[in-house]
This record gives sequence, structure tokens and C-alpha cells, in this order.
Amino acid sequence: MDVLDTRQDLRQQLQQIRQTVRQEFEPLSENQLLWKPAPTQWGVLECLVHLNMANQYYVNQLKFKVEHAPNNILPPFTFEMSFNGRMMLGLLDPKSTRKIPSPGMFKPKAYHLDPQKALTRFYAILDDLDAVLEGADVIDWNTKVASPLTSWIKFRFGDVLVFMTAHYQRHLNQALRVVQQAGFPTS
Repeated sequence: MDVLDTRQDLRQQLQQIRQTVRQEFEPLSENQLLWKPAPTQWGVLECLVHLNMANQYYVNQLKFKVEHAPNNILPPFTFEMSFNGRMMLGLLDPKSTRKIPSPGMFKPKAYHLDPQKALTRFYAILDDLDAVLEGADVIDWNTKVASPLTSWIKFRFGDVLVFMTAHYQRHLNQALRVVQQAGFPTS
């Protein structure tokens, strides 16, 4: 994959993600954000909080890698997704409606469900990710990044950027389906 093209494409996708949240979810009432189609299904706010929880770890890792990249080395202009990265991307495919259980550390709890705080954090993480992409020309996209679940699983820097964006899209699609459910509150 070409790093410059991929970076530009990911930045455009982040702009679309931001626009979707602003247009579709910001106008919702607290009641609408908290509404769940069923007790075991997530509502809109839970989708956003889950994204915050999972993506904050990766954004912190990516920021650290960019900030500590050697400044005297010209990184390659291409990268290939690793096996682990391709597997993760397959699990997070935004077109799939297949349910995948979220690890417990990324499941929203009732005390996480403050709409204003969740939206503020959501945008802050997006801003940080966009800043990582802006500065990502100084780092080799094949640089290793550890999984939050275990340090035994490693991804490449580029893998994480690609699957994080897919993860955003997957759960925004899920939240959009919640809004379209019969019984979704009108206010």
C-alpha cells in the first residue's frame, strides 16, 4: 500500500466520520442516545463510548511512536498489512453485521454514559488520530504496535491506522441502525 495515498484516504474517512456524528448523533436527546433496542444490545451512546475506550489506547500508542520516531531516517513509502492486521481488519469490517463480542475492558459501563463527556472525548480522540496521520510521514508504517489485550500480539503502525478507521465505521453503522429501529424515541 502506498503510504501517502493511504494516509490521505484515511484522513478523508475521518472527516466523514466526524460529519456523520455531528449530523446524525449530536442532535439526539439524551434519552435517544441512551435508548437500547434490547437489554443486550448497545444504544448509540454505548457505540460511541466503546469506540472511545478501544481507540484511546491505540491513539496513545501511535502518538508515542510518531513522537519518538528517529528523525534522521527516511521511512519507506509503502507498507504491507501484517497477518494480524488483516485478521483484525476482517473482524472489524464495517460492511459486516456479524456480532463479535467486545473484550470486557472495552465494554461500556453505566458510569461511562455521559453524553457530553463521551462526545467531547470522541472528538478529541479523532483530533489526535488526525494529528497522528498528519505527522505519519516521519515513521515507518511497518513499525510494531502492541495489542492492548496482550503484548504477544503485535500489529504494524499502518495496520492500526487502517483497522481503527474500519472500527469507527463499523460502530457508526451499528449506531445508525439503532436510530432506524422501530421504537426509537422521537425525542
